[in-house]
Amino acid sequence: MNKLKGRYIFLFLLPFLLCACSTTKYVEKVPPSRFVDITLSKGIDRQDTRGVPVEPTTEFSTLDEEVVAHVELENISGRHQLRWDWYDPKGTIYYSTGNYPLDTSKGKYLPTVTAWHRLAIQGDEAVNYPGQWEVKVYLDDSLLESRSFSLSAMADVDEFPVTGQKPYPKDWGLIIGIEDYASLPSVNYARKDAIIIREYLNKILGVPEENIIALIDGNATRGRIEGYIKQYLPANVEKDSTLYVYYAGHGAPDMEKGEPYLVPYDGDTRFLMQTGYKLKSFYQDLDSLKLQRVYVFLDSCFSGFASRAAEMLTKGTRPALIHVEDVNIDSDNLIAFSASKSDQVSNAYPETRHGLFTYYLLRALRGEADTNDDQWVSVKEAFSFVKDHVSRVSRRMGTEQTPMIMPSLDVLKDLAISRTLK
Repeated sequence: MNKLKGRYIFLFLLPFLLCACSTTKYVEKVPPSRFVDITLSKGIDRQDTRGVPVEPTTEFSTLDEEVVAHVELENISGRHQLRWDWYDPKGTIYYSTGNYPLDTSKGKYLPTVTAWHRLAIQGDEAVNYPGQWEVKVYLDDSLLESRSFSLSAMADVDEFPVTGQKPYPKDWGLIIGIEDYASLPSVNYARKDAIIIREYLNKILGVPEENIIALIDGNATRGRIEGYIKQYLPANVEKDSTLYVYYAGHGAPDMEKGEPYLVPYDGDTRFLMQTGYKLKSFYQDLDSLKLQRVYVFLDSCFSGFASRAAEMLTKGTRPALIHVEDVNIDSDNLIAFSASKSDQVSNAYPETRHGLFTYYLLRALRGEADTNDDQWVSVKEAFSFVKDHVSRVSRRMGTEQTPMIMPSLDVLKDLAISRTLK
């Protein structure tokens, strides 16, 4: 994408340069206007008539979606113009919004005004300009304030550095990725996700290649999945092993009882009891291995919709008539991350060619979730990172997707999952 095309996209985004104002008030004498602050953040939330910055920071990476420059003013009356000028690391203007009108009726004023502009990073030309940036905000062509921020170049999840991670010979991985089903809609990017998860287990988590079982597409039948969990793993793992289980594929509820099932490659949603793998049994079978630790990462949904799609799995069913039972885990050794609540859809993330949940899980595991900079990513750090990002990005897509964890965080003992790649 050349820079001219990038500017065209920014021009298209100008209607989303938002200004939230409190109710105007009429007074005989208008109080003096006042500039309050500029805040840089990774996102913005609308709360009533205000915009609230999400993840305020001055440090961004080329993996972030955007930089938001949020301005707060007080006691605004009359006619004014706001402008944001963005400067790249060379000190030249990368983009200017032009003057944005801010008007009030005669004799009235706005006690509080919040306004912001978004600078796109991912998917735009800005990713090619890492370094120290600056944004300047003007009111009536007079400089209000400027803020500097860093944009660091980071490898995306498909790229691997040489980590020197030592192997853990006793650890195991079970990967199930079903993109193309025998008789159901495809799950976009599930095959790619399964393949890259295999690389992460080996290169980041230290699982030996020979200890990773990968069941992809036609190999992920119910018989093979249950065979590896109930026969192969019990005969090969040791009690002090850690097992990592990843699943990307369809899930579906039993229409009579609402019990959630994983749907293997050869599964039929009309006959789930015969062809599916009940989620409760799946967890119980893994827990019965009595290992030191089992981590489950479930990129699926059980709402009746096809995972990463907008169609019903079973033709003729209606979402409003579907009830899905929640599955609880009563175990000290098994921790499960799931992509969404039971009544939500697990989304694809086309810009990255991954599942939305999987994409941020990968970013968490490679070190971005290490908020305390101790060089380790813990369970709570990883889940908080994934939940925050998936929830925020899914809202931008026009859906709600809220990752879940079991047991709940308030009873969960925090554990280190992976060493960072920073």
